Amino acid sequence: MMTRPVEEDIVRRALVGVLMPTPLESVKKAQYGPKKKFRMTKRPPPEALEPATAEPPPAHISILEQLSSKTLSVCWSDPRSGHYADQVWRIGLARMDSFCVLTGMPIRRGDPVFRPRACESYFPANRDRMILASAVPSCPSGIVLD
Repeated sequence: MMTRPVEEDIVRRALVGVLMPTPLESVKKAQYGPKKKFRMTKRPPPEALEPATAEPPPAHISILEQLSSKTLSVCWSDPRSGHYADQVWRIGLARMDSFCVLTGMPIRRGDPVFRPRACESYFPANRDRMILASAVPSCPSGIVLD
């Protein structure tokens, strides 16, 4: 059996690589493949969730007026999240455990709460803060959510 010197094989592979390069796109596709989407199918059990930690209350928060049965006008001022002179808060259900910014009472997931209104183009810095609906004096106890 006849063997080639190593140098000759290296030169041959280099020339083949220069004369017939492989396109980068095919190398990337072969190397990484298509991206797969990931979707969480099950929620973790409640025991697996971390307990809510008490956050310091904002420097100043007050309810200016109740605009409707489902919205409040709130004045919010905090050095970490900014100043909102007339922010609209909408009623909904708590998505996680937290604490009421007015009273400091614990909020459990599923409790009716008021939160700052947010949309695709507007995310206020205090969007994760909540006020218990029962802490709002003019809010009825039997709240109906849409």
